Amino acid sequence: MVALLLLSLAAAPTSGRFVLEVSGVPVAELRVFSDGTQYTYEATHFLDEGPAESRFTFVLTELAAPPEVLTLLTRPAVGCRDVTEERTGKHESLCVEAGDTGTIDGQRYTARYDAKGRLVEITVGPAHWSATTSSTAPPAQSPFTRGVAVPEGASRLEPAVKGSRWLTRPPVGIAAPEDVGRTRCLLLARRALEGHPARRLAVGLVLEDGRAYPHAWVMEGSRALDPSVEADDEVLQRRRYVEVPRDKSGLFFLQLFEGTQRVVKQ
Repeated sequence: MVALLLLSLAAAPTSGRFVLEVSGVPVAELRVFSDGTQYTYEATHFLDEGPAESRFTFVLTELAAPPEVLTLLTRPAVGCRDVTEERTGKHESLCVEAGDTGTIDGQRYTARYDAKGRLVEITVGPAHWSATTSSTAPPAQSPFTRGVAVPEGASRLEPAVKGSRWLTRPPVGIAAPEDVGRTRCLLLARRALEGHPARRLAVGLVLEDGRAYPHAWVMEGSRALDPSVEADDEVLQRRRYVEVPRDKSGLFFLQLFEGTQRVVKQ
């Protein structure tokens, strides 16, 4: 059975590109592609503790069990089979039920496929992958690390993003000295929510020194708090923040780094 599945996966070129959200926050872009012989799994994180590029390449006929994501790219047959988790190499059991549901390593999943049987979205626990139609070459660096160039005085998104808003006042820095650092923003923002039910997580861009970077911070009513910056740091006066609705921000980040979404002058 495994040999037959590996042969079928190696039969034709295929690819997929997805935005990964965890607990409603876009955290990464996932790209997978196969030329029929070799299979590559790549991930670029938007918000993480520093540069986070992952790339794994496999020769399909050398695997004892087919790659997990590649198996799910087109609607698999009902039943159970072993698959290889791309990042760890661990063998897991994928059990497919009728109605595009099932379990992956014992965890429930729900998927949706289009009329041609191609994966559109899948939810596994708090993680949700949604397919995108555009494709780009793998970036040389994490978008979170390199950002994009923006003109001086940039204060408008083009095209406009419904529900986005520019902060009219700088956030209040609430970082402890040991927690300073934009590359830890999502971890620090999640931590700043703990024990504060009136706060909510905000994601979007921070503009600093001619570049725009994906960023996460916290809103408490109308007041913005940045847990990655200390209270007296003058960088807060030089920055500009624009919040993007979380359900749109994953695609927004991809389009920003493709150049189809821009930050321009008013």
